[in-house]
Amino acid sequence: MRAGVYRGPGEVAVAERALPDPGPGEVRLRITACGLCGTDLHLVHSPKPIIEPGSIMGHEMAGVVDELGAGVSGFEAGEPVVVEPLASCGDCDPCREGRDSICRSLELYGLRRPGGFADAVVVPAHRLYRVPGSLSPSLAALAEPFAVAVHGLRLSGVPGSAGIASAAGAAPVGAPAFRPASGAGAREGPPCARRLLVLGAGAIGLAVVAVAREWGLGHIAITARYPHQARLARQLGADEVIDAAEGGDLDGYDADLVVETVGGLSDTMTAAGIALAPGGTICVLGVFMGLLTLDPLVLLGKEARLQWSNCYSRRPGEADFGEAVRILASCGDVLTGLLTHEVPLEEIERAFEIAGDKRSGAVKVTVIP
Repeated sequence: MRAGVYRGPGEVAVAERALPDPGPGEVRLRITACGLCGTDLHLVHSPKPIIEPGSIMGHEMAGVVDELGAGVSGFEAGEPVVVEPLASCGDCDPCREGRDSICRSLELYGLRRPGGFADAVVVPAHRLYRVPGSLSPSLAALAEPFAVAVHGLRLSGVPGSAGIASAAGAAPVGAPAFRPASGAGAREGPPCARRLLVLGAGAIGLAVVAVAREWGLGHIAITARYPHQARLARQLGADEVIDAAEGGDLDGYDADLVVETVGGLSDTMTAAGIALAPGGTICVLGVFMGLLTLDPLVLLGKEARLQWSNCYSRRPGEADFGEAVRILASCGDVLTGLLTHEVPLEEIERAFEIAGDKRSGAVKVTVIP
């Protein structure tokens, strides 16, 4: 099969790989679409390799069932699914609570394990979520960034629709193909935000806006650097768009919840503290690639909460991927504007070039085998 692999700092290319066979409990998928994430850009352009050269990248995967491994039932060939791209031990306390993303043994498909920039991928059956056939593959692949947004907002105390967990083989559309472990208690969290500010209008930031609007959150604002980002933010339900290119004065903004989505080497955490209301929460969704700058006196004076959010969870009744799929199925027509570019797998270098140049109008670049 063909695969998009990391060659070293700044270099990706298409290579041939053996078509993988599913083992016990696994499913082979034929990839139909795989989104290119900002994290992929950070990984490729990091001056020091973070992943092994030769790794197959891509973790925003949509596909169709191709072959079942031993012991797997309840799926049919050609059935459309998306992948929760986590590999965890399944036996530690976080895993038993459905918090796989903080398992000490965590690995991600597309980073430490072969990912979706390929013709096919093999993943455990319990990582699959069914999607409606009416969703285009590119739209279905948005389930991963939307699950990131769902998880971060839930951790920050924003109430949302609970996902539905069902047994393998009987999961309705939008529900996971497993039943998470039971017994986890209710969580305590920060007060619900009345006023939300999202820093950064890339795919994750815009997904936060869409999820927050779907859940009926109050005032939603976002910083945007480019006109096409600002236009999409308003289409997705933002009440206010702040021009980041002009430096947007956030002093005294008083947001109950600030969601940081930029990461990289940006200085957005300082801005987050400035914009935060007393007693508010900063949720960090951006993947930072270096040390952060924080103003501790500002955060101290406001008794700020700093909430880190890693990927997604599958708590009983709250599977973040299930809720993401539900939102995509419910709001798909509105969300298609996020899909700005589709690039063939054979041109994966061009896909990275487009995604890395926001002046191109790119929001979500999707690689199509």
